[in-house]
Amino acid sequence: MVDGATKGMKKAVEKIVKHTGETIPKTLRSTSDNHRRNESATEDALNRITGGQDGKGGPGSPLKGPGGNGGPAGGKTDPLNKALNDPRYHSVEPKNRYCKEDPIDVASGQMLLEQTDLTLPGVLPLVLKRTHLSDYTFGTWFGRSWASTLDERIEVDIRNKAVWARDDGTLLVYDQLPTPQQPEVLPLEGPRIPLRRTSEFGAQDMEFTTTDPRTGWTRYFARPRGEGWQLWLIAIEDRNGNQIDFHRDASGIPTSVTHSGGYDVRLTADRDRGRITDLSLQTGEGPGDTVRVMAYSYDSGNGDLAEVLNSSGQPLRFSYDAEGRITSWTNRNGSSYQYVHDRSGRVVQTIGPEGYLSGTFAYDSANHTTRWTDALGHVTLYQLNDRGQIIAETDPLGHTTRQDLNARGQALTRTDPLGRTTEYAWDDQGNLIAVQRPDGSRTAMRYNELGLLVSVQRDDGSHMVQEFDDIGNRLCVTNAVGGATRFTYDDRGRLTSVVDALGATTRVRCDEAGLPMETSDPQGAVTRCERDAFGRQTAVTDPLGTTTRLEWTMEGKLARRTGPDGTAESWTYDGDGNCLTHTDAMGAVSRFEYTHFNLQSASVSPDGERYEFQHDAELRLRKVINPQGLTWRYRYDPAGRLIEETDFDDRVVSYTHDAAGQLVTRTTPSGAVIRFERDLLGRTLAREAAGIVTTYAYDVTGGLAEARTPHAVLTLERDAAGRLVEETVNGRTQRYAYDVLGRRIRRITPTGATSIWQYDAAGRRTELSGSGRTIKFERDAAGQELTRRIGESLTLTHDYNAQGLLLSQELTGPDSRRVQHRAYTYRTDGHVVAIDDHLNGARRYDLDHSGRVTSVHSANWVETYAYDQAGNQTQASWPSSMPDQEAVGPRTYTGTRINSAGGVRYEYDTAGRVSLRQKVRLSSKPDTWRYEWDDEDRLTSVTTPDGTRWRYLYDPLGRRSVKQRLAADGSTVVEQVDFTWDGTTLCEQTTRISGDDHAVSLTWDHDGLAPLAQRERIHHIDMPQDEIDARFFAVVTDIVGTPTELVDEYGNIAWRSRSTLWGGTAWNRDATAYTPLRFPGQYFDPETGLHHNYFRHYDPVSARYLSPDPLGLTPAPNPVAYVANPLHGIDPLGLAELPLGEKGNPFPDRASAERAAFDMAGVDYGRDPDFEWEIGNDVKRKGQEMYLYDPEPTHWGNMRQFETPQGSRVVVEHTHDPAGSHFHTGEPKHGADRTGVNFGWASKYPSDENFERYGKVNKPGGDHHLFYKGGEVCP
Repeated sequence: MVDGATKGMKKAVEKIVKHTGETIPKTLRSTSDNHRRNESATEDALNRITGGQDGKGGPGSPLKGPGGNGGPAGGKTDPLNKALNDPRYHSVEPKNRYCKEDPIDVASGQMLLEQTDLTLPGVLPLVLKRTHLSDYTFGTWFGRSWASTLDERIEVDIRNKAVWARDDGTLLVYDQLPTPQQPEVLPLEGPRIPLRRTSEFGAQDMEFTTTDPRTGWTRYFARPRGEGWQLWLIAIEDRNGNQIDFHRDASGIPTSVTHSGGYDVRLTADRDRGRITDLSLQTGEGPGDTVRVMAYSYDSGNGDLAEVLNSSGQPLRFSYDAEGRITSWTNRNGSSYQYVHDRSGRVVQTIGPEGYLSGTFAYDSANHTTRWTDALGHVTLYQLNDRGQIIAETDPLGHTTRQDLNARGQALTRTDPLGRTTEYAWDDQGNLIAVQRPDGSRTAMRYNELGLLVSVQRDDGSHMVQEFDDIGNRLCVTNAVGGATRFTYDDRGRLTSVVDALGATTRVRCDEAGLPMETSDPQGAVTRCERDAFGRQTAVTDPLGTTTRLEWTMEGKLARRTGPDGTAESWTYDGDGNCLTHTDAMGAVSRFEYTHFNLQSASVSPDGERYEFQHDAELRLRKVINPQGLTWRYRYDPAGRLIEETDFDDRVVSYTHDAAGQLVTRTTPSGAVIRFERDLLGRTLAREAAGIVTTYAYDVTGGLAEARTPHAVLTLERDAAGRLVEETVNGRTQRYAYDVLGRRIRRITPTGATSIWQYDAAGRRTELSGSGRTIKFERDAAGQELTRRIGESLTLTHDYNAQGLLLSQELTGPDSRRVQHRAYTYRTDGHVVAIDDHLNGARRYDLDHSGRVTSVHSANWVETYAYDQAGNQTQASWPSSMPDQEAVGPRTYTGTRINSAGGVRYEYDTAGRVSLRQKVRLSSKPDTWRYEWDDEDRLTSVTTPDGTRWRYLYDPLGRRSVKQRLAADGSTVVEQVDFTWDGTTLCEQTTRISGDDHAVSLTWDHDGLAPLAQRERIHHIDMPQDEIDARFFAVVTDIVGTPTELVDEYGNIAWRSRSTLWGGTAWNRDATAYTPLRFPGQYFDPETGLHHNYFRHYDPVSARYLSPDPLGLTPAPNPVAYVANPLHGIDPLGLAELPLGEKGNPFPDRASAERAAFDMAGVDYGRDPDFEWEIGNDVKRKGQEMYLYDPEPTHWGNMRQFETPQGSRVVVEHTHDPAGSHFHTGEPKHGADRTGVNFGWASKYPSDENFERYGKVNKPGGDHHLFYKGGEVCP
C-alpha cells in the first residue's frame, strides 16, 4: 500500500504543477526526502499551514473573501469541519433521499434541487452541475447554499481530519489523514471512496486524491497557491488516461475547464463577490469563437444565486430566506412555486400555482415519522429508523411497504403490502451480489477486483459471463449458450471494434473525446458523422453517401433537421424547453400550449383541430377535450392509481387494485367484470371473464409454459438460452431453430411447411427457402432491398430516393419480360401523391394539410372523401365497379359511433361494439349481419344475411385460432379454418370441409409485416406432410405491405387486386389463386366482409373498427377510426397507427406514452417493477447498484423490468434523446419468452451496452419509439 501511494506521487505532482504553474513558489514545489514523518509531525505541519486556526475566520479562511483563499465575499459560507458533528447526515447522496413534491426529502425535510448547466459527452464526460440543499451552507462560487462541480474541495483541520465537499451536496468526513502506515483512509459514512495523499508525508505542500472504486475515476486536489487549508479540485482522470482539468487563478477562482478530448469551457467571475457570472464554450480557435451557455446573477445582500439565464434570455429566478434557503422559484414561463420552512429549517409546506403540487409535511421526531399530505388532501406516512432512513411507507389507502436497509442505505429486504418479500445481499464494496424473490428464486452476481460485474447465475442453471482488461474496459460478453461478443479499444478506452459470436466485425472510429465518428459494418458499409463543439451530431452521412443535417439549440434540443434532398422540418421552444411549434417539410405548423409545471394544455394541428388537456393538482391527466367538444375523463384513487375512465361516448371502464397496486378487476361498460389472480411474482395465474377461466403455468426459468382456456391449450418449450423452440396450440405444433446469435434460421409449421433463413455478416436476411423454392435478396450498403430473386425466373427490383422512400418496383419474368411496374411520387413531407401502375394505370391523390386523402383520380375512376374535425369520414364515394355501393354517401354519427354510411346502418351494444350492420336495398329485404362479442371485446360469432352462423375461437394469448361455419342446428361444424401464428403475425391457415378427407393449407413467409411468399398445399387431413398438390406464389405488395399480386414461379399473375383507398378490394375475374391478406396484419373474412386484425375487426366501407380501441385514448385521439392515411400508415394489430408515438405524431402527454409502453410490454399499468434502475452519466454513481453509467446522453433515463407470462419485459424512458423524450418497450433478444434476464439492473460498467441488451419491441407496424409531447425536448 505504501509503495502504491509513493508511485502515485510523481504523477500527482506533475498534474498539480501543470495546473498551478507560477502561482506556487519554487520553494514549495520541492518535496521532502523524509518519508518517515509520524502523525504528530504531520499535525505540526498542518498547524504551520493553517496558522493554528480552527477554520473559523483565520488566515486563509474563505470568510476573508477574495485574496484570502478564493472564497466568496458575501454570505456566510461555513467551514466544512461543521460536518464533523454529524457525518451520517451530510453523507446521504441524492439517490438515497426519498423525495416528494418538487422535491422535498421526506426524511430530513430538506428541499433538494439538482441542476446541470453543461454536459459534454465522451468516454469521460465533462459535466458541470449544481445542487441546492436547504440546509447546505458550504457553497462558494454560486452562493452559500449551492454545491457545484466547481466547488468541489477538501478541507483539513488541525485535528488531522478532512472533509470533502462534493457537487451533489454531500460532505464526506475522513476521521484521519492518510499516513505512511495507512496510505488510504475511508470516510466515516457515505460511499466508500478512499482518500490518498500524493505529496510526500510531512511536506508543507499538500495534495490529495480520491479514487471512486465504482467508476475508477480519480480526482486530484491541491491548494491554489500552495498555502491555506482548502484543497480545490484541479483534475479528474479515468483509468484510460482521459482527463478534465480545472484551471484557477492565483486566488483560487476557477477560470476555465478543459478536457483532453478538446472541450474548452470558459468561466467569468465577479472577483469582488467571488461569484461565477458566465459559463461559455469555446467553439473554435479564434478569440471570438465562444458561445455563452449560461449566465448567473446574484442578490445584492448575501450573494445568493438569484437568476440563471439560458439561451432564451429568460431567467429562472430564486428567492431565499435569511439562512440561504430557497423560498421560491419562478420558471422561465412565469410559473412560481413556494416553500415554507419551520424553525428547524425543514420544509413544512409547498405552495404551487393554482394549487398544483401544494402539500404539507408534518415531522414527528419522537416517533420518527413524516406525514405528507398531497395537493388533493391524501396522506402518506413514512416511518424512519434511527439513521433517518425510510423503512416503511403507508399510502393514503393504508397499504404499507416495508424495507430493511444497511448502513449505506441499500435494501436488505423489501416487503410489499401483500407480504411478499424480496431479499438483497451486498458485498463489502457495496455491490449487489444476490437477489432472492418472493417465490424463492435466486439470482447471484459476481464481481472482479475493480467492482465490475463478471457473471450472473440463475436458478435455472443459465450462466452469463463478461471479461474486462486491467483498467476496466469490457473485452468479452458470453451468453448462456456460449456465444461470445468481443470488444477492442484504443489506449484511451475508445471503442474500436465489436466482433460477434460468428466473427463478424464492426469497426468504430471515435474522436478525441471517445464519441463515434465513423462506423463500418461487417460488410464494409460506412456511416460517418460530424459533431459540433458540444459533441452533438450536426451531420450524418449514410453508407450511400446521403447526408442529413441537424441543428440544435444551445440547450441541446433539435431545432432543424434537413434531409438529403434539402427538405427540412423545424421546432421552436420556450425558455423551459417546451416545444411550441413544429413546422413540417410542407410548411404546415403544429402548435402546443402549456400550463404550470410544463404540462401540455393544448395542441393545435395545421388544420386548426384543437385538443385540450386538463390535469389534477398532482399533475395527472384528468380530461381530454377533442375538437368536437367531446370529453374523455380519468379518475384516480388516493394512491394515484387509475380507477375509472369515461370515454367520449360516456361509457365507463373501472378498475380495482390490490394493496400492492396490481390490477384485480376491470369492469367493462356493459357491467362485465374481468378478474385476475396472480402469483408471488405478480404473474397472472388466472383470468376470469363471464365464468370463462384462462389459466397460466410457468417453467423453472419463469417463462410461460402452459396456458389453458375452455377452447384451447397452449404449451411452450425453450432451449437453454430461453428461446422459444416449440409452440403447440390444440395439438398443432410449430418449431423454431436459431443460430448462435439468436437469429431465426428455421421454422416448421404444424402442416410441415419448412422455412429456412440465411443472413449476411451484417445480420441482414439474404435468402429464404421453402418447399423447394428459394428467394434471394440483394441489398445496398444501407440495407435497402434492391433485388429479390424468386427462383430462377422472377426478379423484383426496387429503387429509392435520397430519403429512403420507395420510388419504383419492377417485376420481371422469364427473358426479362415486364410483369408489373409501379412508380411512386411524393409530396415534400413524404406522403404519396401519385402511383403509376403498369397494370392498373395511373392514380393521383389530393391531400389536405394533415395528409388525409380527399380524392383519388384515375382513368374512369374517382374516389372522394370528406372528414370532420376529429378525422371521421363525413362523405365517401368510389366507382360503381367496386363492391359495397350501398355505403356510398354521407355518414352520420352520435359521438364516436357511426350510425349510417350511405345506405348501411349500424347498431351497438352497451360496450360500444357494433351488434348489427344492415345494408338497405330498394327492392328486397335488407342484408343484415348480427355480431356477438365476449367480455374481452372479441368477436365470437356472426350471423350472415342468409342465416349462416360462424363461430370464432381464440387461444389463451387472444389470437384467433379457429373459425367455424355451423350447420342449421347451430352446433355441427361443416367447415373449419385453423390458424397458426408466428408471434403476432398470421403464418398459416388450414381449411377443412366436413366429409372431405383432405385439407387446404396456405402458408405465408413475411419480411416484417409484408408477406413475401404464399404456399398453397392440398394434403390429407391426418397426414399433412402427404401432399396431394402444391403451388408456390411470390407476393408483390404495395408501399405499405398490402398484397397486390400473386405471381407463380413462371411469371404468370395468378391473382391481382384493385382496391379503394380504404381497403375495399376486388380482383381479376380470371384469377387462378387467392389470398385473404389485406392491409398489413389484416385478414379478409368473406362471411362478414370485414378484415380481422389481432385485436379488432376493421370495416373498409366506413374506414372504422367495429369496437373501440382496447387501449382507450392512448394510441390515437380517435379510438375507432383507422389510420389517417392508409398509404402512409398502418395498424397491423388493431391497436395503433404506425406513426403513433413517432416524432411527427407524439402522444399528447407523458402518461399516455407510458401507458402505451406498459401495454406493449403486456404489463398492467401502474404495476411495481421487479427491478428498477437509472441510466446516466453521474460519475459519483458510476458503478453503484441500480445505476447504469453511460456517457451517451441519448441513453439517459430510467428502466423498469417486469417478469410476465410472456417473459422478461422492460419499460424504458429516454429523457435526453435530442429527437425527443420517449418511452419504448424491450424484450430478450434471444428468446422473447426468457425470464429473469439482466437488462442492466445488475450491471454498472461504463459502456453503451447493458449486460444483455434488450430487443426493442416495435409499435404495431412501426419502430419502437413512443414519443410524447411536453417532454424534455420536442418530439
